[in-house]
This record gives sequence, structure tokens and C-alpha cells, in this order.
Amino acid sequence: MKKVNILLVDDDDICQLIGSKAILSMGLANEIHYAHNGKEALDVFNSYFCGEIAIPDVILLDLDMPIVDGFEFIRAFQQLKFINKEKVLIIITTSSISPYDVDKAHALGIKYYITKPLTEEKIRMAILQEFKPA
Repeated sequence: MKKVNILLVDDDDICQLIGSKAILSMGLANEIHYAHNGKEALDVFNSYFCGEIAIPDVILLDLDMPIVDGFEFIRAFQQLKFINKEKVLIIITTSSISPYDVDKAHALGIKYYITKPLTEEKIRMAILQEFKPA
């Protein structure tokens, strides 16, 4: 499998640490960038547009965050205009098991909804489904 560029969006530093350790131990990441809320995540895309970083292939996105939550980020992301946007995989990573949140995520076009804690197995299941070896 090719290594992917990942944007990990979570306001909890411990969850970011656990997620990044799982990703790094699997050898999946080319680059990992971090954001503590949806606004910071959108700022990461500004860095992409300026040519400072590579576009994320995968966004691991928490839902419950301050300033701009996960659902608000998804709606803002869907309004962005850039080449190959449809190839960016957004994976919800949340502690919410609410059927309302699951349905809302699916209605917004999100295929993968992973409940915390993040584990190698959960991350691998989603990423490898989409980025299978050639």
C-alpha cells in the first residue's frame, strides 16, 4: 500500500497521540498534520493551496470540537474547490454512538464512522479498503 498524507483533526491531545501512534506503527503515513478543530483543519487546506504541504489523502475527523465542529467542517470542506477533492477520504472518529450522528454523517457522504478509541485495526479497516495495494 502506498503511504498516505493524513490530517488528524481532534481537540483532545490524548486522542491525537493515540491516533498518530497507531498510524505510525502501521507505517501508513507519509505525512501527518494536526488540527484541534475544524477551523484549524480548514487552515491546513490554505497551506495546501499555498503549496506548503501536500493535500491530505485521509482526514480523521472528530465531531465534537470547539469553534468549528466536525459536521461544520464537512460542510465547509464540501464547498472548497480543488482538483481531486473527491479522492480525499474523510473518516469520522468520534466517541458518539448516536444513531442521529451516524445518519447525519452518512447523509453528508461520509462512508466510515469509527468510534473511539482509535485502534490500528479500526484505522486499517477503513484506510486499506480505500487505498488497496495496486
